[in-house]
Amino acid sequence: MENKIINIDTVAQVAEGLKDLKSKMIFVGGAIVSLYTDDPSAEEIRPTQDIDLTTELVTYTDLLNLQDKLSELSIYPDPEAGDIISYQFNNIAIDIVPGKDGLTGPANKWYSYGFDDIRKTFAKDQEIQIFSPAVFIATKFEAFHSRGSDFRTSHDFEDIINVLNNCTYIVEDINKAHKDVISYIQKELNVIMKSPLKNELLAAHIHPYIREERIVILEEKINKILAI
Repeated sequence: MENKIINIDTVAQVAEGLKDLKSKMIFVGGAIVSLYTDDPSAEEIRPTQDIDLTTELVTYTDLLNLQDKLSELSIYPDPEAGDIISYQFNNIAIDIVPGKDGLTGPANKWYSYGFDDIRKTFAKDQEIQIFSPAVFIATKFEAFHSRGSDFRTSHDFEDIINVLNNCTYIVEDINKAHKDVISYIQKELNVIMKSPLKNELLAAHIHPYIREERIVILEEKINKILAI
């Protein structure tokens, strides 16, 4: 079975399990990459081992109330994870990351922008909420820098390239994003395009059989984004 199908099936299982809580959750992370990639020629994506969610938790009481509601849905804290964001549901690992600083440390800065730019889409028969492609890319760049910044091995950077390469409307979406999101993405892409390793960075997460063709398309998109 294709990784795309496996990932979306897992997302749908979690969405169904959340029941009424689903309306308060935003699906983020690598499992939803294929929900952004509408290019018919999009290549296979990586399989993911967990589902990432975020929600607007403000206080510790909010977190405790959320945990109570999750327990009622048989979504329990993962005793082996050693933190308060990790849960298990039907053998699926779930991370629920607060959208604001404080409860579990610093939050991804771009989540706060994402809460103002939510899109609805479907994972199988489950309607879910995700951030716009532009905000997704911004969150992934920040995650990339917080986890080592190795372009060649980073799953975050792989997700960025996948969305840039295989989302046919990515330039238009970034053009409509908040000016802070646009500036941040432009800054990050500018670093890549000025790097002496540019070709290696762009090619690292594209299949060799289609690399030559897709890099041309990818560079065209990046240059259009930089020109916004």
